[in-house]
Amino acid sequence: MAIILGTSGVVLLLTCATFLTYEFATFKQTSLRQLSTLGEVIATNSTAALAFDNQTDATEILGALKAEHHVVAAALYDRQGNLFAQYPANAPATSFPPAPQADGYRFERGRLIGYAPVVQVQGSQRLGTLYLQSDMEAMYERFRLYGGIALLVVAGASIVAYILSGKLQRQISRPILALAETAQAVSDRRDYSVRALKHGKDELGLLTDAFNHMLEQIEERNLELQRAYDDLRQTQQTILQQERLRALGQMASGIAHDINNAISPASIYVETLLEKEPNLSKRARDYLTTTQRAIDDVAQTVSRLREFSRQREPQLILAPVNLNELVGQVVDLTRARWSDMQQQRGGSIEAKTELAEPLPLILGVESEIREAMINLIFNAVDAVADGGRISIRTRLFSPGLLSGTPGAVARVGVEVADSGIGMDDETRRRCLEPFFSTKGERGTGLGLAMVYGTMQRHNGDIEIDSTPGQGTTVRLLFPRPTVASELPFPLDTPPFVPRPLRLLLVDDDVVLLKSLADSLRSDGHEVVVAGGGQEGIDAFLAALAAGQPFAAVITDLGMPEVDGRKVAAAVKSAAPGTPVFVLTGWGRQLGAEVSMPSQVDRVLGKPPKLRELREALSSVRNPLS
Repeated sequence: MAIILGTSGVVLLLTCATFLTYEFATFKQTSLRQLSTLGEVIATNSTAALAFDNQTDATEILGALKAEHHVVAAALYDRQGNLFAQYPANAPATSFPPAPQADGYRFERGRLIGYAPVVQVQGSQRLGTLYLQSDMEAMYERFRLYGGIALLVVAGASIVAYILSGKLQRQISRPILALAETAQAVSDRRDYSVRALKHGKDELGLLTDAFNHMLEQIEERNLELQRAYDDLRQTQQTILQQERLRALGQMASGIAHDINNAISPASIYVETLLEKEPNLSKRARDYLTTTQRAIDDVAQTVSRLREFSRQREPQLILAPVNLNELVGQVVDLTRARWSDMQQQRGGSIEAKTELAEPLPLILGVESEIREAMINLIFNAVDAVADGGRISIRTRLFSPGLLSGTPGAVARVGVEVADSGIGMDDETRRRCLEPFFSTKGERGTGLGLAMVYGTMQRHNGDIEIDSTPGQGTTVRLLFPRPTVASELPFPLDTPPFVPRPLRLLLVDDDVVLLKSLADSLRSDGHEVVVAGGGQEGIDAFLAALAAGQPFAAVITDLGMPEVDGRKVAAAVKSAAPGTPVFVLTGWGRQLGAEVSMPSQVDRVLGKPPKLRELREALSSVRNPLS
């Protein structure tokens, strides 16, 4: 209401001020014209009195100005500039100028004065000068009148605006107050199950929906965090540092399903666009490739959190990795951090790369190595926060360069060096320990520990050279494949697409369901979707009864009430030959850790890959063929 009243009041005041300003300007011009006209009349009538030196007639002529009550003084001067007659007649001579001034009319010190020549009618001979003085009372009277009118208008409009705003503001304040009361209830009772009442479908209705959705997410996360906190509290008295890492992995696994579900639609759509849109611009393809790489990194990070302290598992698939290309990607990904640091602290950070050419490829997991390099660069940025240099170098280390170690083999390495504060011997010895940090509250103590774990999983080594005040160099050394045949180069073949099938897709996540269905349909499959376990079972049985059975069923594992296990059991009970593929966001290790029913033919992780889906569907036969 204050905003409405203030806005309308300001508008009205500006409008009134505009009219008053215009009136002031026009009134001055009008006053000048009126006094000028009056002066011409008086001057014309005064020619005879001045010509015949008749002061009595001149005084009578000036006395006619009594009818003009705004004219407060007038005088006639002869041709020598002496005062000849005056108005009022009894006014002292000192009230008038001692001599006439330049002809014309002007405003001086809150009054209007003018000098007009008195010229003989039949010629140009000047007989004298007429002086007129007028006050500004007419203007002041008009301003008082207009000011009163303006005040009445503003007051009346304000009353109307107050009444209207008092009624209309409830449409805004009521939903906002409802949100405030809900937020207060949540804050006071810490009860995230309460929901705000929606009052409409406008913008405030959307705000209410978003607020309620936020409360739902907070409630879910609060329950998960509470369970994780309880688990951690029960074990914190007995676990050692390595056990703390395992507990961290257990906490992360509680939200792995939600994270994988959330990134699955983005992964499916990005992979489909890159594969099936040949007309993408180079920029768009680069953006999508970077997005796909980031999604893969998130999936790898989620799956790796539980394996944080474990050695690399034998089934981990290694691929050729070009460290030079990886350095370019990492520099681009971390560039924003350098800009932020320069803006926050004013220091200038100089970063340069030195890449060895040619550099042999190594075998590894690209996402893990990229994350390790990002951790090293972030540590270097923190070390030179007030300004300095960061160098990222790649090189091939021959056996003779590796500290003279007996039996040493050639290694491919990447170094991250900074000119920062450095570390003393004690810090350098402990910097790889989990939860050891030199950054205080800003650090977690997990960065270098994760780098160390990555190198252990890749059968590599990490070397740290550091001197206080002279900077730090961290060197990652990877084994070099001895023969080219060890590098499993993928064949550059077009993606294999199975023959069209009639598929049933079951998932309670609407966004994931749509994205996966769109992708399968783009491969030519006929896809029927079901938004829950029981709905999927009903759809399967109905199709079977109608003589249009599905070739395969793809179902989510974690669904409320009727989960993927029950769906698989119902499908196999009705049609034992129908393959059932289960999608899960808990990671590929689920099959080894959780007992799966025999009715499940294959477990696929989230986010699903088109290649894996196609591989699974390639073995399915069409039941109607």
